[in-house]
Amino acid sequence: MTTETPGGSLRAELEGPAFQADPHAVLRELTRSAAAHRCEPEGAPPQLMVTGYEPARAVLTDPRVSKRSERAGLEPGWLMSGVRDEVGVDYMLTVDPPEHTRLRKVAARAFTPQRVEALRPRTREIADRLADDVLAQETPELVDGFAARVPISVICELLGVPLDDWDRFRWASEQVVAPVAGADREEAYVWMSGYLTELIAGKRAEPGADLLSALADDTDDDRLTDPELVGMAFLLLIAGYETTANLIGAVLLGLARRPELLKALRADPGLIPTAVEEFLRLDGPVVTATERFATEDMHVGDVPVRRGDMLLVSLAAANRDPARFGEPDSFRLGRPAGGHLAFGHGVHHCLGAPLARMEAEVAVTAFVQRVESLELAVAEAALEWAPGLLMHGVRRLPVSVVAAGEPG
Repeated sequence: MTTETPGGSLRAELEGPAFQADPHAVLRELTRSAAAHRCEPEGAPPQLMVTGYEPARAVLTDPRVSKRSERAGLEPGWLMSGVRDEVGVDYMLTVDPPEHTRLRKVAARAFTPQRVEALRPRTREIADRLADDVLAQETPELVDGFAARVPISVICELLGVPLDDWDRFRWASEQVVAPVAGADREEAYVWMSGYLTELIAGKRAEPGADLLSALADDTDDDRLTDPELVGMAFLLLIAGYETTANLIGAVLLGLARRPELLKALRADPGLIPTAVEEFLRLDGPVVTATERFATEDMHVGDVPVRRGDMLLVSLAAANRDPARFGEPDSFRLGRPAGGHLAFGHGVHHCLGAPLARMEAEVAVTAFVQRVESLELAVAEAALEWAPGLLMHGVRRLPVSVVAAGEPG
């Protein structure tokens, strides 16, 4: 990319390890300087990184912005990485109204608040068991052992997906959100598409009490076709696991960095939902919303946008915009909840937001009930991070703990 920033090449900054560990340092400067920042990748559509709270909200609701590159005069399937995805499947995140409206309406019939709340007792059982298991280790590793396992267990139960293929699901999820498309991503798509096609056929033949069965057994006129149901299951599995795992990991890392916060949450577990909400704002799991395309010439702030430009909305930058949030880089437990864009905005606002919040609250509660003190077992610089512009999350989190009731 050719656009230069005060820190050098924007592309180099956004792909470097420093950005993966702390995207906010780069995004902070971008937010201060302009509403959007143009990049010109060779052989791909021009891209604009949108920063700032109001510009982000405006782009996410602008009818001139589409999820379909062909509506902007481009070939279909361009990705944030600047390459074309030859093997992707269509689902709610990749389509516009009215198609999106229909798909979301069908999903919402099955993905109700009542169904989510009914999962809370089972989620508590899962989180309690996993917390006991991981804390029994000499040096607990909180991502593989806890933060990732809680949401994958819950989403598999919700959808009616066997847990036997846990490792394969996680591998496929990481390939799908990876920054560069390639053979591994294609293999992941092919494997998951085939697996889900077979699974859904079984749900249609013998429905159960799970969400996939409810979607497969839907008799309304706008019910999903088999390919649409595969796409829906694909989205719910990936989004229902990857983002929530990163959110729980962010909270646990935050507790290791802030011993006073762990103490406060142990003293008053009623503060945990507020803490989760502040971590969503401060260090949410999604750095950049999935790609959108300008279908006509327009402006983002004072920055001209041409038809065919790819718009990348930085949710992370918006959530730390000083024009919207006081002391935006500080964790404030007493900050009024709401207003952040961690789950997006507009028609593509995350359908699974209530589930993610519930899982994070239950997981954090299970953990803080059992831990008197917590600190990193490695230096901050040794932490491993998810690559790419889409997700932000720690991949491994080894810690030292003093369990509740043990001598300090």
